[in-house]
Amino acid sequence: MPGQRLKLWFFGSAIAVAIIASVLLTASRQPVEPLLDGKPPSYYLDRQTYGELRTERSARETIREFGTNALPYLIEILDARESRFKVKLRELAQSQTLIRFRFTPLYILQSQAAMACQELGPLAAPAIPSLTRFVDDPVLAAAVLSSLAMIGPETFPILTNALLNGIPPARIEAAGALRYMEPRSLPLHALLHSLGDPVAAVRANAASSLGFLGCEPEMVVPALITCLDDPDASVRSSAVQGLGWLKVHAVPAIPKPLELQRAEEGTSFGQKITEALEAINAGLIQETGTE
Repeated sequence: MPGQRLKLWFFGSAIAVAIIASVLLTASRQPVEPLLDGKPPSYYLDRQTYGELRTERSARETIREFGTNALPYLIEILDARESRFKVKLRELAQSQTLIRFRFTPLYILQSQAAMACQELGPLAAPAIPSLTRFVDDPVLAAAVLSSLAMIGPETFPILTNALLNGIPPARIEAAGALRYMEPRSLPLHALLHSLGDPVAAVRANAASSLGFLGCEPEMVVPALITCLDDPDASVRSSAVQGLGWLKVHAVPAIPKPLELQRAEEGTSFGQKITEALEAINAGLIQETGTE
């Protein structure tokens, strides 16, 4: 009798697991995918972060080859919703030991889809509404804001709002991603404002982006000089790097880095200061034709 009950238990458990799997598979209807060289976009999404450089580069190049053909599939992933019932079923299926299932969480698929949109750049413009709904998502905000920045200037209001009013992960990513906006002067004032953000990583990314953009040095250079007194080391480092990128335009800033260089001699920050001063000096030589 005990053996018979055990068999019945295993049989009942197997049926329950099969039912759960059937429900999950039915609820997880996969969107129709286009093919390129016999493989769909889903084959390449996970390979964007494979951990091996050549594989990742090849996957991203192939996603660009798909072009707009991949967009309906990517948008369907971004627009997908997961019910609590489905989540509970998945947790139940994964907690049992009779049959092993491998489920990729929806948020990972959506992160991969956002990365693919980033590779498509302006071609991904139809995905803007789908991407925008994740701007306040602490897990997905960084991926979607990077994608939105690469789509083009029509996403500027979204990124600016994220920078000025978003959650910390969104502000951090927007401060870095806005450097890719065209025209380059477009995000200048929002980035200058963000040098006063309470989160150090936002200030650091904003300082770096301002140097990278190279616009309006008469406003940017004094702002970056002020950042050299920031209490956070990452902000000071980004400000020095930004001044180096500004080259000859940063000549008025030279006294402050020189002062810091003496105090930071032998440190990694001191090396960054040296590199920035060399870049400023090289820009001055190129501008004046004298050494």
